[in-house]
Amino acid sequence: MSSEPAPTWKHAPGVRASLALLVVACILPVAAVACFLIVNFYHKERAQLIEHTVSRARAVIAATDHDIESTQLALQALSSSAMLLSGDLGGFHQRASGLVGKLRADSIVLIDTDGTLLLSTRRPFGAPLARLGRAPLLQRILASGQPGVSDMFVGPVVGKPICTVGVPVVRDGAIVMTLNAILTPERLLHVLTEQKLPPNWRASVLDTQGRVVTRSHDLAKYAGQQVNATLRQHLAGASESGLTSRTLDGQDVYVVYSRSARTGWSAVLGIPSAELTAGLYDTLAWLVSVTIAALGAGMALAWLLGGRIARSVQALVAPARAVGGGERLPIPPLHFREAQQLGMALHDAALSVQRARADTRESEQRLALAANAAHLGIWTRELHSQDIWGSDQWRALFGFSPTQKLTLSDLLAKVHPDDRAAVQRTLDNAMHGTPRYDMEYRVLLAGGGQRWIGSHGSVEHDAQDRPLRVRGVSLDITPRKQAELDVLQKQKEVTHLSRVAMLGELSGALAHELNQPLTAILSNAQAAQRFLAQPAPDLAELAEILADIVDEDKRAGDIIQRLRRLFSKQDTPPQRLDANALVIGVVRLVRNDLINHGLAVRAELGEDGLAVDADPVQLQQVLINLLMNACDAQPAGGVIVLRVARVDAAVQFSVIDHGAGIAPDILPRIFDPFYTTKARGMGLGLSICRSIAAAHHGTLWAQNNPERGASFHLRLPLAQMAAGAGGSAP
Repeated sequence: MSSEPAPTWKHAPGVRASLALLVVACILPVAAVACFLIVNFYHKERAQLIEHTVSRARAVIAATDHDIESTQLALQALSSSAMLLSGDLGGFHQRASGLVGKLRADSIVLIDTDGTLLLSTRRPFGAPLARLGRAPLLQRILASGQPGVSDMFVGPVVGKPICTVGVPVVRDGAIVMTLNAILTPERLLHVLTEQKLPPNWRASVLDTQGRVVTRSHDLAKYAGQQVNATLRQHLAGASESGLTSRTLDGQDVYVVYSRSARTGWSAVLGIPSAELTAGLYDTLAWLVSVTIAALGAGMALAWLLGGRIARSVQALVAPARAVGGGERLPIPPLHFREAQQLGMALHDAALSVQRARADTRESEQRLALAANAAHLGIWTRELHSQDIWGSDQWRALFGFSPTQKLTLSDLLAKVHPDDRAAVQRTLDNAMHGTPRYDMEYRVLLAGGGQRWIGSHGSVEHDAQDRPLRVRGVSLDITPRKQAELDVLQKQKEVTHLSRVAMLGELSGALAHELNQPLTAILSNAQAAQRFLAQPAPDLAELAEILADIVDEDKRAGDIIQRLRRLFSKQDTPPQRLDANALVIGVVRLVRNDLINHGLAVRAELGEDGLAVDADPVQLQQVLINLLMNACDAQPAGGVIVLRVARVDAAVQFSVIDHGAGIAPDILPRIFDPFYTTKARGMGLGLSICRSIAAAHHGTLWAQNNPERGASFHLRLPLAQMAAGAGGSAP
């Protein structure tokens, strides 16, 4: 079965649209790069303009500082006047009035230390003068003894915004008054006009509170007003910086300022935002116009070429469809060389398809003959629809009629109930993309019998790598499975016979071990009889004797129970076994036999908690067999070591003897069936032991010791890892 691809071509773009996209993809990146270069150049020019403007702001504030310093020097010279020191204020008033013009000041005032105006050149000498309210400059001069300049305030004499430059008047080492020059905003305007700034720029000098000291535009309106809070916050921070702001008269500007370290005043220059971006916008508008024109021309050319290409491709559609049906159609004239080459290729492909179809029919016939000869059933399962197709041979294997409609539920109903869950898991794994699988299971036949089936499948994927269908073969493997079961049964019987033979060798030692508790029971029973013959028997002593008899009886019962388990032909279900306890039990079983041979066993136990999941009888059989082999390898007596240790995620049992060791040429063959170096041995002991180890997911190997003797190592997975592996029990 096959599925047709989804008609995605209906939503695919045409040739004309693709060429139009190609034009856009070629022109727009170039335009974007040009735009980037223009913007980058603009930013560099803008940065240079701003840096130049900062330099001009420094020049403005430097000129302002120079004016203030010149005024301070003139005032300091005037403050040393003899008339002022002698108290001739009238004469001083006349002299100061003559110097006002030279200082380019509005007026000169003399202020007492308590803030009283002593004289002002704006008023006749002796005329009443207003008393100053707050006088921050007076307080600074009295505190520091240094000249200073005030912030803007409304003068009590002139009645308009002014600032003052003041110097102390010292008499006998003490400041007795201050001499001040009143400066109006117009007085400082020259520091801005001398910079010859562009007429649309805004320039100001601000005091420490952000009030306008002088301004290039509308000075009378804005003198003494504070600028906005954002600009004041920046002025209070960095000494030089720039920011986007708005002027007092509502113009958007980029502001650059520089603050004086001497006075704390700042020169502020505002560049209109439109002036900064006008050139950029003009250039970008030109670029957009050129880009649109290029796109229009490219689109027209793409439309023309796309039409020719589309007509050439559409002319090949009918011949291409004919190829799928194994036919050949004539190729019409085409516009492009490549399209003509494609037409010739379609003509050749039609011939190849015809030959391939003939070869395919021949291959299908051969495959059907080979499958029938090998009794192989061929099947296909569609993963999305779950439709199943099976050959006649496959239907016969499962008992389906040749015309019966096949479903997954019908197939699972044929599977043996014990195998159904495993088959369902394998089928589900194929839905999730498992590439291939091999499984063996039983099917129920109509007459009540069953048949073993081996299935091999491979998953096919679609273009998006999603599982699409599974193809495979199935065959009858009942004879092989029956042979395997027969071999397994024979192996169990041989294992049991080996265990019985081994116990025969231990019979004398086991009889001695069993005789010990029986002798103890007899002695305790005779002692109890003697106590009962006394006139007043000691009941407490009798109770202890009876308790000893019970303990010895249990000991004898345990010995008999262990022997019965070892003689039994039935395998014990896997159990969680403590490795140290297992070793101690094995040592008890063989202890007396080893003593009779003049040997001793030293059990070297491992850490607490070491456990394995295993058949206890089979595991005892392995360890006893290894110990008996060590006894035969060490006939002169001595000590045999039985060691338990943890190695990574496994438990390792080691039986170490100190005999002559194993010859190097014999060592690789000692685990082969029927190979033995003993005169009366069958050569099956070590082979059975290795089989038991493999059934428990473990390994058994031998090696010679560095000094003398040999060691046999049995390594089994730890109990928790064996349980987590999800495998079947041994």
